[in-house]
Amino acid sequence: MRSVVLAAYQGEQFIGEQLDSILPQLAPDDEIVVSDDASTDGTLAVVARRRDPRIRILANDTRVGYVANFQRAIDASRGDAIFFSDQDDVWLPNKVATLDAALLNCGCVASDAIVVDDRFQVLHRSWFEWRGARGFSRLSIYLKPPIIGATVACRREYLKGLLPFPAGVPHDFWLTFNAVFDGQLAVVRTPLILYRRHPNVLSVTATAQRRSLRTIVAERVRLISAMLRHRLARRSQPLGAGG
Repeated sequence: MRSVVLAAYQGEQFIGEQLDSILPQLAPDDEIVVSDDASTDGTLAVVARRRDPRIRILANDTRVGYVANFQRAIDASRGDAIFFSDQDDVWLPNKVATLDAALLNCGCVASDAIVVDDRFQVLHRSWFEWRGARGFSRLSIYLKPPIIGATVACRREYLKGLLPFPAGVPHDFWLTFNAVFDGQLAVVRTPLILYRRHPNVLSVTATAQRRSLRTIVAERVRLISAMLRHRLARRSQPLGAGG
């Protein structure tokens, strides 16, 4: 069984197109867990209009933010494979099958993306190429994270060892750096989503925003600190504890 975890907030404009690109790729017993972060627009109405029993809606009254909203969706999911989804992209038709095949041999997989604007005009044929991603080593991911969270899928048995997400570290950076550190990351260099860049998107990487060097360095420090704490805590658990 697969679970697609989709973090939504004020997504009325695009979320319907995204759901319509995902649903045809899923089996009857798969699910999409839409965790809505207290939207005030018509996001939930657009989702409900799909009338698909595979869609489960978590309508939350309190905002928790982008990363914690994904955490909430994961906690409610039931699948053996977890696919991450943003609300405003579009999945290409072979995405699920391609990532399914990769997950047979690794705990975490990510793909390239075609970068588009809000009207699907192509801005860059390859996110990896535009990002300048020549490799996916520990050092390259640490210095300049090249992977978009919306392209990521994980086996649940691997993902649960990386939860909960630490505060102050983007979830995609946390997942992919841990995965490459563990030798569990596969990268599909074929684009498998249309990745929208527009002013209202939630992810910083999908906008034209530039972060200061101080912000980037602080994030890297938090990442390493969280990894050390997390791995020490896992080693100190009794055998069989924590799954």
